[in-house]
Amino acid sequence: MNEKTIPELVANKSKEYGTRLLFQRRDGWSWKQITWLDFDREVKNIASFLMDGGFKMGDRALIASSNSLDAIATEIAIYHIGGVLVPLSQKEDLGKIKEVANNLKAKIIFIEDGTLLNEIVNILDELKSVEKIIFYPDVRIKHEQITNFKMVLKSGLMKRKKLHDELVKASESVSSDNVAAIFIDAQRNGSGKEVSQGALIEILSGASDKYSQIGIEDQSFSYMTTASPFAKFINYLTFFMGTRAAVAESRQDFYYDILEVMPTILFETKGGLEAIYEKSMSNLNGISREKKLRKDLGARIKYILTDFPPGKDVNNLFLSSGVKLFEVPELNNLVN
Repeated sequence: MNEKTIPELVANKSKEYGTRLLFQRRDGWSWKQITWLDFDREVKNIASFLMDGGFKMGDRALIASSNSLDAIATEIAIYHIGGVLVPLSQKEDLGKIKEVANNLKAKIIFIEDGTLLNEIVNILDELKSVEKIIFYPDVRIKHEQITNFKMVLKSGLMKRKKLHDELVKASESVSSDNVAAIFIDAQRNGSGKEVSQGALIEILSGASDKYSQIGIEDQSFSYMTTASPFAKFINYLTFFMGTRAAVAESRQDFYYDILEVMPTILFETKGGLEAIYEKSMSNLNGISREKKLRKDLGARIKYILTDFPPGKDVNNLFLSSGVKLFEVPELNNLVN
């Protein structure tokens, strides 16, 4: 296949893999299995909600969230109708959100942090272009401009059939030249670096070729909170390579879930790898460093894809534990 856009990529892969497992996510004490078709439906539910609310090609959606599974589905939905993603940290400063939203005329803001949401409510009248705030946690909210994410999915499900033809048309209208995301540069007074759909597909294609030893039966795992191109896009390799994935909802969940998921691939930043190293080495209890690290990583990790190589001691321990580290500089180079 020779996809040129993210919507085209996900559509083709969904047709190819159908009921094959794509994601796992924790659901209480068990794990929910999400197939390619399940994910495609969720993306279209979100896209239907957005489109029904007047969100269209070229409109900007600001996401201040960790790179959770809900956030990933939201991003793909935004691309599906030609919208533009503006990623920020889940703990972003209120002033920065206001500045970026107003400068880029964001139409919708997705928020993960409850404290930040409360702060935004107090300045809604200062967010001139923002029509809707979507809150990811499953809590009841009584405000005409704020919608719970679960309600987005329910409302989108009801609207999807009605909007089917419009969704197809919107998706097919997205071209490789369309802007997919804008990454904010602190040195540019609220403006940012644009990344096109075509550039993103090209990078994913190159990474897929570069790491050809990763197979379709491999499963990745991640938990990243930053808004860097690496943290935001590395999970998209799951779509491009047809692998499976699990995404932790918090750092605490990360250490618990990785032992149950037992992934073969870890997506992690330099800082994240160094934090894992420090935690693992803090309590050896007579076990060798290599065995302790492998145990803490679920025992099956073969590959780690990272934005920058960690420090020498950290790097050497991962290597001596039988884990191959691959730097993916292409993603960070998107904004250089």
